Amino acid sequence: MKKWIKHSLLSIGVIALASCSGTGRYIDGPVLRVQDAQATPDEAVAKLFLGQAAPYTIVLCDADKATSDCKKGEGGLSATGMGGIFLPLIMNLSGIEVDVAVLGKEAIDIKTRLVSTVSTIAPVCGNVDGLIIMRAPNIANLELTNFYCNWMAIGNVFANIKLSIDGIHLDERSFTGFYSISLYGTGNANGSGYYKAVISPTNPTLNL
Repeated sequence: MKKWIKHSLLSIGVIALASCSGTGRYIDGPVLRVQDAQATPDEAVAKLFLGQAAPYTIVLCDADKATSDCKKGEGGLSATGMGGIFLPLIMNLSGIEVDVAVLGKEAIDIKTRLVSTVSTIAPVCGNVDGLIIMRAPNIANLELTNFYCNWMAIGNVFANIKLSIDGIHLDERSFTGFYSISLYGTGNANGSGYYKAVISPTNPTLNL
């Protein structure tokens, strides 16, 4: 009985944590500013994602919005929730490997793979198609929408990852903004916050 109560309290705590870190902190359309003023926002987006020959890796960290620096002791972007009834889930997204990036009719089309874990075990998500969308001259989002992942052969979920972009630093090949991660299926999790990303040609474990 005590063991059951302990698991129940842990589950309630994780659900509360997931609720607190939910998508309320995500901002969909912040104004994009180019930090080094070498290009207009739409030119900077094209230079950032098309100027580096694929494959390359977008290395991610949870960041402080005031400084745009990675938070000390923090890993990648995270989402928390539950699998089944009593299994706490913590997803960590440390990078997005971009295998293909091409200019489409209305967006930059990308083919990617995730550098991620769920409760320290890597899920199998395969190749994930995504878009880098300019919705206005100074609003840009990177979106990976409704893609399937399997975890430990028992977890079957659909996932959504959205990165809005509020700043680009072309000299550093970096960008910042707000993120939202959601999983739904046999497991459910949500997370949001502020991030920093650096484009690396070779090293997905780059220490930001």
